[in-house]
Amino acid sequence: MSKTAFEIAMKELGTAEIFGDTHNARIVEYHAATSLHATSDEVAWCASFVNWCLKKATITGTNSARARSFLTWGVAVSLEEAERGDIVVLSRNDARGANAQFGHVGFFAGQEGKSVLVLGGNQSNKVSISPYPLHRILSIRRLIMPSETPSPTTFRVPSVFQWIAAAPTLIGKIQRFIASAQAKNWTTTAVAFVALVAYVGNLFGLPIDDSIVQMLQAAALAVIGFFTGKQVINPQKLDAAWKSLNALAEDITHGQT
Repeated sequence: MSKTAFEIAMKELGTAEIFGDTHNARIVEYHAATSLHATSDEVAWCASFVNWCLKKATITGTNSARARSFLTWGVAVSLEEAERGDIVVLSRNDARGANAQFGHVGFFAGQEGKSVLVLGGNQSNKVSISPYPLHRILSIRRLIMPSETPSPTTFRVPSVFQWIAAAPTLIGKIQRFIASAQAKNWTTTAVAFVALVAYVGNLFGLPIDDSIVQMLQAAALAVIGFFTGKQVINPQKLDAAWKSLNALAEDITHGQT
């Protein structure tokens, strides 16, 4: 990962939202680096900030204002391999994080004990270096340089330390899945199951982003519909789900993830 983008980000430290109806023009400029083109500094801007820094360093980002769009950017590296300037994708620490759509993203700035230090935007409403629990790490990504040959696959077996760090979140997702199943709330069970699978998949370095999660949910709901005799999903969506899952399987098989 080019350190230039990290250095650019460092120079932005302290850039903050402006309270009230006035918006910080610099943050609006960050948004212009994504397809969202938001005009408010109150719109979540962590991914916009990372994309802006990459663009300033002449590196192609994701062009998306979604933090989890970086789950498929570059290649995955382990926490032990992480270097300053790599990109860290984190889960959200609120109720919205459970639906596997929201997250946070920033630059890896180091590690302190059980926390990862992230240089990023929209951290306490400003650009800062802040600590986040290790268990919230979904993936650490690194740019593939043109002269580098990517590894055949990003699949990896998590270390014992990573399993320990992920244990609280993993146990919580398992408990939600079991509780939903015991209550026979099959729709919630399907969503909880997919959230669990997505989290474990990301631990193993698989590129399970928002679109894959949606496809898995569609497939799970279709299976429930089959066994309950109720159509809970449109057949066209199911067909799209299987095509996406097959494409993901082929990418993994041929080492393209």
